[in-house]
Amino acid sequence: MRLFREKLQSQNVTSDVKHFEECEQLFTSVGGAYTVVALLHYFGMETLEDSPHQHCPPCDALHDDEDKKAYLDKVLDEFVSEYLTPSKQISESECDELNEDQQLDRVREYSLCLMRLFFILADFKRAVKLGNSDRLASLHKILLKHFKSDGGYNSYAIEMLISILQNEVFLTEAQAHQTRWASTANFKGGQNNLEIDLLQENINCELKKGIKGMGANKTSKAIKRLSMAAGGIMEIVNTFDLATGIKAKSSSHSHKSSLKDDNTIISDLLRVKPFETIDGRQHEGFPDASSDTLSTLNYDAFHEWLKRHKRNLLKHGPLDLCSDDEDEMV
Repeated sequence: MRLFREKLQSQNVTSDVKHFEECEQLFTSVGGAYTVVALLHYFGMETLEDSPHQHCPPCDALHDDEDKKAYLDKVLDEFVSEYLTPSKQISESECDELNEDQQLDRVREYSLCLMRLFFILADFKRAVKLGNSDRLASLHKILLKHFKSDGGYNSYAIEMLISILQNEVFLTEAQAHQTRWASTANFKGGQNNLEIDLLQENINCELKKGIKGMGANKTSKAIKRLSMAAGGIMEIVNTFDLATGIKAKSSSHSHKSSLKDDNTIISDLLRVKPFETIDGRQHEGFPDASSDTLSTLNYDAFHEWLKRHKRNLLKHGPLDLCSDDEDEMV
């Protein structure tokens, strides 16, 4: 779409890891817009200001909170089943047998795939924010298949497998509980958790400032002493700033509102009508798009990959998983 290209060009987004945040923001905006358009299609609405023409609530449900909740639970469950749950896919041979007037709508397939991936990302970010480590552990099992379905992410698949095996097999119940619930940190209360490795990066940044301030007095002993006291120093500084009314220059990154861009994306999608089935419609760049997010996963090869790691674990132990260089791309 035109807006996507303009945003990518204006931000000069490349595959560099430094641009991950920009890519994530763009994908979040696009995924949210697709979700809004899917809901409009589900309720039979042409615009955001339109009234629902399908799945309308019964009159009595609007006056009782319990009935309203039951109605919302029912229609949203149906929405999830229709738009977010992969259905049986038509194989390529079956697709070839279809008449020209019955070709798959690849634009709709692509739209469903994008929206499902968006919900996985949103679920993961929400689990981190809430500090719900049990949910994060479940998402690791989902992400294992997704990473393994793309040969370029085998190393991430290995990380997911190690995390799952530690929690389910190698650690005791107490150790697994501690490992899961130590993956996020929260120092402000509320739903403001962040990843523990991100917190460590912030502490390392402050530690580097302290080491730089030592000047010529840097010694191994002094650096070790500073490392042990880094957390306490940060707490003292924060408490002093709070007591004296000194405001931090920047407590968090601020971003320009994306509401205008989001509305533009929604307007473009309403013209495209991505969730209406139109036989033979497809994108020029990826004509074989599939709504199944795991359509590229070779399950036979995936099971062999798991068996190979199981044999290595039984033979060498959990610290000697086989190298990804030995893995065949799935």
